[in-house]
Amino acid sequence: MNVVQCKKYPENPLYKGGILTNDVPPVNGSINHAGIGWVKIEGAESSLIRASLSTENSTYKCIGTVIARRGCWSFLKGGFVLDSPSDTSLLFFQNSDENAVNISIASSSLQPFTDEEWRMNQEYRIKTERKRGATLHVSDTQGNVLKGAQIQVQQISRDFPFGSAIAKTIIGNLPYQDWFVKRFNAAVFENELKWYATEPHQGKVNYTIADQMMQFIRTNQIAVRGHNIFWEDPVYTPAWVRNLTGNELQAA
Repeated sequence: MNVVQCKKYPENPLYKGGILTNDVPPVNGSINHAGIGWVKIEGAESSLIRASLSTENSTYKCIGTVIARRGCWSFLKGGFVLDSPSDTSLLFFQNSDENAVNISIASSSLQPFTDEEWRMNQEYRIKTERKRGATLHVSDTQGNVLKGAQIQVQQISRDFPFGSAIAKTIIGNLPYQDWFVKRFNAAVFENELKWYATEPHQGKVNYTIADQMMQFIRTNQIAVRGHNIFWEDPVYTPAWVRNLTGNELQAA
């Protein structure tokens, strides 16, 4: 999910709009597509906006999300790969709850690219944004500089945070744990620290599952990123909270 800076005006479309022109060509299958645009809402202070795509043969329920706020523009970026070519595709924007909101769209774009192009862009960003120059000074135990020394450098950790969400299914699941540890050095819990998970029944707080997940994270020296604990939308609060008012709601 994207949570981006909300701006007074939308920026220009990425890729100069890409293939979104008056004469739109067919959308190819097996080709990656990225883009979408800026969204603004009226009717709520904030709302999770989801973009979905419908073609002649398939429906892609979520190709991008953003938490949009009232009165300013937020960038919704997404992507998709079609299973087969499409002559007609419809892009939908909708909020995730049942509240009525007006959604405005601006600076839309859609850009196709191949796996090779994606890889080239990835390598460029690695070189320009993630790699840094380093100067090594090699000396003996007395501090004397050793000229012509041959050295080997082995990376044992990464400072650049690269992570993913984890679910309670990782507890005791050794293949899942091994797969995750080999690839990521940061994590965020999906739902296990949210209010409806830790206190599903009033007064009965239970952090057992979250504590077990945290133990796995700490044992493997993985950084934990923050997540929302509760949302203002009643749909995402415990069922017993929805009927509380006044002092009872404040005490909850």
